[in-house]
Amino acid sequence: MEHEPLTVSTLQLGDLAGILRRRIKLIAVTTLAVLALAVTYLLLATPQYTAFTEILIDPRKKNTVENEVIPSGLGTTASDNFALVDSQVRVITSDAVLRPVVKSQDLVADPEFNGTERSIPTRVVLFVLSLLSSSSGTPASPEDFALKELRKNIEVSRDNQTYVIQIAVTTRSPTKSADIARAIAASYLKDQSSEKIETTKSVSAQIDGQLATLRERLLKAESEVQKFRATHNLQLSENNVLIDTRQLQQLNEKLTEAQTVQAQTQAKYDQVRQLLRNGIDPEVTAEAINSSTITGLRDQYATAARREAILSASLLPSHPTMVQARSEVQRLRGLIRAEVERIAKAIKLENDAAKERLRAAEKALASSRQEANTNDSAYIKLRELEREAETTRTVYESFLSRVKQMNEAERVYTPDARVITPAAVPQEPSWPKKLLTLALALVFGPILGAALAIGRELFGGRTHSETELLTTTGLQPLISIPRLQPRRSLPGMKRRFQPSQPNLYDIALETLDGGPDSRFRAAIFSLLGDVMDLRGSGQPRIVMLTSALPREGKTAVALSLAVAAASSGIRTLLIDASSSNPMLTQMLGRGEAGPRYRDQVVTDAQLGLSFLSLEDGGQNTGGRVRTGELQTLAHNFELTIVDGGLLKGEPNTAPLMSISEAVLLVSQPSSMSPKAAASAASDLLDMAHGRHCAAVLTMANA
Repeated sequence: MEHEPLTVSTLQLGDLAGILRRRIKLIAVTTLAVLALAVTYLLLATPQYTAFTEILIDPRKKNTVENEVIPSGLGTTASDNFALVDSQVRVITSDAVLRPVVKSQDLVADPEFNGTERSIPTRVVLFVLSLLSSSSGTPASPEDFALKELRKNIEVSRDNQTYVIQIAVTTRSPTKSADIARAIAASYLKDQSSEKIETTKSVSAQIDGQLATLRERLLKAESEVQKFRATHNLQLSENNVLIDTRQLQQLNEKLTEAQTVQAQTQAKYDQVRQLLRNGIDPEVTAEAINSSTITGLRDQYATAARREAILSASLLPSHPTMVQARSEVQRLRGLIRAEVERIAKAIKLENDAAKERLRAAEKALASSRQEANTNDSAYIKLRELEREAETTRTVYESFLSRVKQMNEAERVYTPDARVITPAAVPQEPSWPKKLLTLALALVFGPILGAALAIGRELFGGRTHSETELLTTTGLQPLISIPRLQPRRSLPGMKRRFQPSQPNLYDIALETLDGGPDSRFRAAIFSLLGDVMDLRGSGQPRIVMLTSALPREGKTAVALSLAVAAASSGIRTLLIDASSSNPMLTQMLGRGEAGPRYRDQVVTDAQLGLSFLSLEDGGQNTGGRVRTGELQTLAHNFELTIVDGGLLKGEPNTAPLMSISEAVLLVSQPSSMSPKAAASAASDLLDMAHGRHCAAVLTMANA
């Protein structure tokens, strides 16, 4: 390996020891100087005493009346509550709260707050600053000056994730500090009470002024509704339907009925006329015309016709009996025709009457439609007037109710804050802390000296070699995986990514049957062997892969490692825990929804492994993965590989790392500077809590 220049990334323990030995005098002088400054400060510093008082901002609502103008309590969510509590911190340091304290404690006459007790160095510095300042404004009044000094001497903060605000007041007198702290708390509570009451009164007065106007608008709107209804004679049926509309529906029904009857009579009439035009056939007349008379005549005709046929077989046509038989047949045929003509006249009269009823129904419907159209337009206008009146009535009643409630609220006030820790007189000075100051000087002095010494030796510079990156992390380098060129995909699988880049299917296929000449496949199986030997005795059950930056190849390595293990006969579970880019879930799919992880496991027959997606961050756990259940699931497999996503920014990185027996940091050669790589490795080691950590370099020949 070529010699690397001495930089932060190549600095070894031996180099550091040599630097410290050569610069021992600089380190000693720096330490003594820092210690001397600390002692000087302790001798010259004026003791300061800090008194504390605590105020609880109660987020629970304590409304004495419904819909108060100034509701008690805070926001509807924890984040809203915390934001409002933080705003109260600013309120406590505002002029509205502190100015009454200046007056009640007479701070204008206090030398510590009116500027007459300043030290000579401080006065000199302020004088120089005043000369350099270009401001020519009017000097602040004594009260404003004391207010400014008071604000400098107080510190208001909220305890983390609580509704408690702490007020710290620091002065040269312990009694004064306690008095001012108590006065600030009292002023804040009074300000909150006064502000709520004044706001309620102001809003109540404004609403009172609107009630008269709303009352007049309501009376006018209701009057217009009644007047319009009476003018247009708009009456409603029991179903809130206009009477004209109901009549129109009935006329439509009558018209339909008349059309049906007329069509039936017309059909019968046309049928009878067709019989008359074509000639009367006794054989079919009875079937065409539903008449008992026709049926009887047809029976007689059939009998006479049979008799004529029988006689014609034995008698001559001129025989009297034969002549009589023919005469009887002709007579019955004439009777049938006469009856059909009579029926045709009756049907014609019936058809004419049906047509007349149809014309009358059409005329009545047309007239009703015209009247209904006129009333519909008026009804639309009526509904508009009614809606306007109803809206005005609702607003008026709401305003009237609010005024009554606010009048009651003025007499009942429920505070949202209370003092839970009154300020006590401090017994010991809060500053300077002698032991802490000396300890910091003794610690910071050598550190500063060492930093100056190392800074003298180093001139910066950085390189991007693979060896440097792996060495900088301080992690055991397992292997360098070469870049895989795009190739054919698994049968039935489509390429989803850029054609010039290998996708996950290419990677899985290369791992399965890349052949003995595949450097990528050889590297993956070599990495699998290293992973299986990480624990020394026995195989690791859970191995987590992570990276400091996106697109470092950790997902590809996780998939390849799982495919290699599965193809080697190892029962393997692959887990996708990347919430920012769940590529494995997109490839292998999501299992069926179920309350437990084992119900969501997918078995991929082509790859020979089991897969679990944690893309939702763990169900029913507020976004946190259920580590105990994962550990139980992992015991069903010989090897569990977790694509843990990014080292920082993933919600489940730390929980997953806590159950992993080995963590692999995946990185490309030139993706991070040595400093960034060292920082990522440090973060990994801090989060791993002693678990085995190693580095894997991807796309080594990129």
